[in-house]
Amino acid sequence: MPIARSGQLFQLIKSLTTAEKRNFRLYAKRNQGDDSMKFLQLFDVLDKQKTLDESAILAKLKGVDRKQLPNLKRHLFTQILGSLHLVSQKRNLSIQGRDYITYAEILYERGLYLQSLKILEKALTIAENEGFEMMKLHILEKQKLIESRHITRTGTIKNEELMASAESALSKVDHTVRLSNLKMKMHSYYIINGHIGNQEEYEKLEQYFEKNLPKFKLNELDFKAKIYFYQACVWYYYALLDFAKCFENALKWINLFYEKEELIRWDPDLLMRGYHYLLISAYYNNDKKNFSRYLDDLEIFRKKNYNRFKKNSQIISFLTVHTGRLNKDMITGDFDHAVENSIPRCLRRIKRYGNQVDVHRILVFYYKISWIYLANNQPSKSIDFLNKIIELEAGTLREDLQGYSRIMYLMAHYDLGNYDLLNYLVTSEEPFFRKMKEENPLQQLSFRFFKKLSNCRLNEHLDVMKDFLTQFQILQKDKFQQRALLYLDMPIWILAKIT
Repeated sequence: MPIARSGQLFQLIKSLTTAEKRNFRLYAKRNQGDDSMKFLQLFDVLDKQKTLDESAILAKLKGVDRKQLPNLKRHLFTQILGSLHLVSQKRNLSIQGRDYITYAEILYERGLYLQSLKILEKALTIAENEGFEMMKLHILEKQKLIESRHITRTGTIKNEELMASAESALSKVDHTVRLSNLKMKMHSYYIINGHIGNQEEYEKLEQYFEKNLPKFKLNELDFKAKIYFYQACVWYYYALLDFAKCFENALKWINLFYEKEELIRWDPDLLMRGYHYLLISAYYNNDKKNFSRYLDDLEIFRKKNYNRFKKNSQIISFLTVHTGRLNKDMITGDFDHAVENSIPRCLRRIKRYGNQVDVHRILVFYYKISWIYLANNQPSKSIDFLNKIIELEAGTLREDLQGYSRIMYLMAHYDLGNYDLLNYLVTSEEPFFRKMKEENPLQQLSFRFFKKLSNCRLNEHLDVMKDFLTQFQILQKDKFQQRALLYLDMPIWILAKIT
C-alpha cells in the first residue's frame, strides 16, 4: 500500500492535471461528505507548494499533530489513486478488464456463478480485442474453474472450447514470456558489460544470445512477442556495435505499429522508444538521410498525438524528440541552430520534467549540450554544463561519460587559452583516470595528450598534436573503438587547432 513519504506524495500531486485535481476534490467530498476533511487540507497545502516544505505542512494543518501525519499522508495517497482509477477506468481497457475480473470474483464468492461468468465474458472480449494474452489466460482459467465446480448448463462443447482457447493462449504467453526474458537478458548484459571491446567479447555475446533465443516461427507470434523479439535484437546488435542491423530491427519494431495502427493507442511509449533506437542507430552510422526522415516522422507523430498523451508519454516524447533534435544538429554540424533553438527548448523541458526523469538522462543532455557549445566556439558555456556532470559523484554515473566529460573539460579550458591552468587541471583529473575500472583507449590516449601539453612550452604544442594524430590512426583501425569517436571526436578538434 502507498507509503507515507512526503516526497512521493508531493510528486504524485504535482503530476496531476487541473482536471484531475478537480475530479479528486469532487471524489473526496462525495465519499466523505465533509468539506473540512484533514486529508483534503493536506492536499491543498501540498498543491500550493512549489517545492516541498515539510516544516510548513504541520504549521498549516489545523488539529493535526506530528504522529497523525504519516497516516494522513497514506490516506491521501490512497484517495488520489482511487480518484485516478475512476478516471483511467473509462479510457484504459487494461484497467477495465482487470476490474471486470475483480467484479466476477466478488460475484463468485457470493455464489452468483452465472453472473460471474457473464462478467468474465466481458473481460474476455476486451482481452481478445486488445491482445492481452496473459489476461486472457487468467480469465479462461477462472471460467474453467467455475465450469468444473458448478452446474452451469453450458454443456461439454463449451468446456472443449475453453480448453482449446486456454491451450492457444498458453502457447502465445509462453512465447511472449520467453522473448520478454531474452529482451531483458540482452538489456542486462549491456548494462553490466557495455559495448563489446574485442573479438573474444564479441564471440561470448554471440553465444549468449543464441543460447537464450527460444525456438519459434515468426509468423506465429502475436504483436507483443514480435516486439519483444525485435527489442532483444536491437539490444543485441547495439551491444555488438552493429548499428546497421540495430537500425533494421528498430525499423521492424516501428513498422509493426503501422501495420495495425490501433495498437499505437495501446502503447505510444513503446512506439516512441522504437523511434529512439532507430534514430540512435542512424546517428551512429552517420546516416543523415534516414536520420532526418525518421526524426520528421517522429515529430509528426508527437504533434498529432501530444494532446492525448498521458504524463508518462509526454516525458518519453520529451526524451526521444529532444535527443533527436540535438543529435540532428550534431550530425549536420548546425551548431548555431542548436544554440539558438534546440538547446533553449530542451532546457525548458528539463525544467518542466527534471524531477520526473532519471538524473543520468538529464546529464546525457548536458553532455550533448557541452559538446555543441564547444564546437560552436563557446567553451565557457561548455564548462558550465560540464561542471554539472563532473560535480556529481563519479560512482553514481556511468564511468565512461564521466571520463569523456573530463577530457572535454580540458579541451574547453585549452580553447579559453588557460594554458597556465593546464598542469593543475591535469593533475586534479589524473586520479580519476588511474582508478577507471575499465581502460578506455581513446580516453587514456587523450589524457596522456593533455598531460604532455601541460609539461611543454606553447611553441611545442603543434608537435604534440601531430603525435596524437599519428597514435590515433593506429587506434582507429580497431573496429571496436569506433563508437568512442561519436562521444568525443578529439581528432577533429585537434585538426582545427593545427589548421
